[in-house]
Amino acid sequence: MASRRRAGATCDFEELRPGLFMIHNPALSPVLRGEGEREGDRFRLTTWRGEGLIARLRARTFVVLTLLDQVAALPDLPTPPPLGAAFLRDLARNERISYFAPDPLGWVPVPNPTPSSAELREGWIVRRRRSRGPASYAHIQHGNFLACDEDRALRLGYAQVSPTTLTVATTPQGILLPNLPLPQAHQHLLGRIAASTPQGWLVAPESLPLVTALLARLGVGVEA
Repeated sequence: MASRRRAGATCDFEELRPGLFMIHNPALSPVLRGEGEREGDRFRLTTWRGEGLIARLRARTFVVLTLLDQVAALPDLPTPPPLGAAFLRDLARNERISYFAPDPLGWVPVPNPTPSSAELREGWIVRRRRSRGPASYAHIQHGNFLACDEDRALRLGYAQVSPTTLTVATTPQGILLPNLPLPQAHQHLLGRIAASTPQGWLVAPESLPLVTALLARLGVGVEA
């Protein structure tokens, strides 16, 4: 029998947010009865038997993509350039340079021994800005800036500081994760799991294992 999966979909049942699924194949509808609330092609799991439901769907050969599956499918980190010796470099006018640091995790201004010079280190992953223009990214090799795009710079940066630990705050509303610079795929997936706020990412306690797994793909441990 031909598949009834929606054209272009890569799975039959996809978790969009914790407990909220998109039905890409109506043939699985009978298995969902009694397990939650359905509105159109959206299904919200309301029972505690979520793992059992997923197992039953897979046993019937339906392809299920949970958020945990999506975390596991995130790209591996690349091999970072080795760190080497420190050196001084003259700065161009209005040039500012930051490097990817483990603490605080993210972009940190490099030391400036004088207003017109920067202390850099061989192998660092750096972000450069001039005046109010857009940032450019590079890693330092043999004293030169080897350009790369932002996404690769972030992945190299996380690979270089891995393993590291991030301390998160617990609030009455949930767990607050700082606004980290993240590669695009990780940022997109985190947006499915947590809520973006001006103070950072707000994570429901029951979603913390998903966020912990996502950050582990970047070599970052979570400490509450």
